[in-house]
Amino acid sequence: MNAQTNVVNPTDVAIPTDVAIPTDQRISNEVWRVFVFVFLGWALVNFSNVYTLASPFMIEELHFEIGMIGIIASVYSAGGFISSLWLPLLADKKGRRLGMSLSILAAALFNGGLGLINSIFQVFGLRFIAAHGQTCQWGIGASYLSEMVPAKNRGAFLGAMQSGTPVGTFLCSGVFALVSSWGWGWREFCYVGLFGLILIPFIMGMLKESPQWIRYREDVQNGLIDPTQKKISLSELFKVKYRKNTLIAMSLHIVGAFWAWGNMTWFLVAMRTDFHFDAVTCGKMNMLLWGTAIIGYPIMGKISDIIGRKKGMLLASSLTVISCILLYIASKGNAAAASQGSMLLYIATIMLGFGMGQHSILIAYSSEIFPSHIRAVGTSVSIGAGRASAVFTMLLLGYIAQNSSATTAELVAAFGGWLMVPIVWIFGKETARKNLDDIIN
Repeated sequence: MNAQTNVVNPTDVAIPTDVAIPTDQRISNEVWRVFVFVFLGWALVNFSNVYTLASPFMIEELHFEIGMIGIIASVYSAGGFISSLWLPLLADKKGRRLGMSLSILAAALFNGGLGLINSIFQVFGLRFIAAHGQTCQWGIGASYLSEMVPAKNRGAFLGAMQSGTPVGTFLCSGVFALVSSWGWGWREFCYVGLFGLILIPFIMGMLKESPQWIRYREDVQNGLIDPTQKKISLSELFKVKYRKNTLIAMSLHIVGAFWAWGNMTWFLVAMRTDFHFDAVTCGKMNMLLWGTAIIGYPIMGKISDIIGRKKGMLLASSLTVISCILLYIASKGNAAAASQGSMLLYIATIMLGFGMGQHSILIAYSSEIFPSHIRAVGTSVSIGAGRASAVFTMLLLGYIAQNSSATTAELVAAFGGWLMVPIVWIFGKETARKNLDDIIN
């Protein structure tokens, strides 16, 4: 197969349907290349999300009301969900490389375009389209890597892939500090988001399509999967043989998003309002959390490779709940007054960073339980369902924080995330170290 071809026609590549795709072999150079570019895709999509850092200055210059921030966040979440309904479907039909490239294009181009805006309506449009990048890169990239990596290492590789998210955040924050020191404004900083575009020609030119996807796509066209349907559509997810796994994946991502977005929203708020840290100390605590998560993602992924996805989810989710209980204890009474020097707070934060590795297990599991001809759309729709639900669940956590404390909201989010454990234990199947075909069959 020619790696320079932009869109693969599966009928041009003869792969017998009775030949199993190797999943427990050595890690080839091609696997490493795919991992590197998927990792960079996750990192640069998050790096290009310059809006988060630019928004305070954008509001000040353009005189937006602060309440617009919530509306913009809702528009972004809606864009992420809408994107999951079509772009990953394209990746299942035309190839993983094309899907990844388009998602990076959306994130880089439309986040970078924020430097040109003059009205709130322009922000709405740009953020809606930019959301196609993050949501779809997550699902498509995870599907691509899941199909390429040996079964015994899938969790570790997908966990390391997810480390691209905090790496991209660190890079974005570092560049923001750098360009600010040069005297650049928020508009110039937004243009930095365009840097992600550089990755696209390398993805299209240096990577090959997944043999697993090629084989399944050919089977669809030949009517071997379903003689009545030779084209992939969203309805495939809800056919009898895939419906249960679709509902499991969506449920996991809905409760997972409740925790993930709750943690991202309320951890820093808790450091400021409950522990009364200054901005510098809040920044250090945030760096400690995400710095630990960078190594927590692959470690928890590898642990789930060894002990299984179900036991790994139980371990990581329980670690998250325990760490949030410790944060809650540290925030109360005399403990809060002395918390800046309290080892309890730092231990809890480090534990929380490792516990966040539950999302490595989540993304690995949800990418494993779909067949390759609907893997990208199944994983992405599940992620999109989580993002859509977060619009409403964040209102609940906001109410809790307002009437109790930010640390309480963080704790409730952690207990909500723990619901992934009974979902996967009661309804799900074990997927660790298994051939993808065996999982589906």
